Amino acid sequence: MTELDAPSRQLRRLVLAALRDGDVAHIGPAFSLIEILRVLYDSYLRTDPGRPDWPDRDRLILSKGHGGLALYAALTRRGFLSEQTLGSYGRDGSPLTGHPERGVPGIEASTGSLGHGLSLGVGLALAARMQARPTRVVVVVGDGELNEGANWESAIHAVKHGLDRLTVFVDHNGLQCFGAAETVAGMHPLAAKFDSFG
Repeated sequence: MTELDAPSRQLRRLVLAALRDGDVAHIGPAFSLIEILRVLYDSYLRTDPGRPDWPDRDRLILSKGHGGLALYAALTRRGFLSEQTLGSYGRDGSPLTGHPERGVPGIEASTGSLGHGLSLGVGLALAARMQARPTRVVVVVGDGELNEGANWESAIHAVKHGLDRLTVFVDHNGLQCFGAAETVAGMHPLAAKFDSFG
């Protein structure tokens, strides 16, 4: 295994620091998202922490909401949240709950009910096109979450509407809450499934 780069180590430290006082955590799903979110926020997404509601910003939807702690860490590193706010994670009265909720700077959609993030992404991408905005939409789903049929209905509509500003990342960690993703409901060959939808 290659050594983790410094930003990835920093994000993992932020996740662990937030867990120190919180009483809710899905650490495995959070850790498996770190590199995906790091690359997106460092090198791809056009966002502005000073203007979290900037109309032309890119949108990220973490459909795999139980990995929300990784998103909170990424938003902290990017400057949307303070380390003090991150430290309130999981405590009574904190805006940072177990799953991301709209209203927190940088959170585009409340998620955690698996299988719905891609539907939201399709809607946001379609709305951006209708408004002639340069917005790109990125949806991060878990491989186990792809057992939900709504994902594939959303893929059909994304292709039907030619949503070329919509990107889906699959956190392919091979696990879900009931065990190995392939044992619970095999989705391989995953790339071929996406290809078959266009």
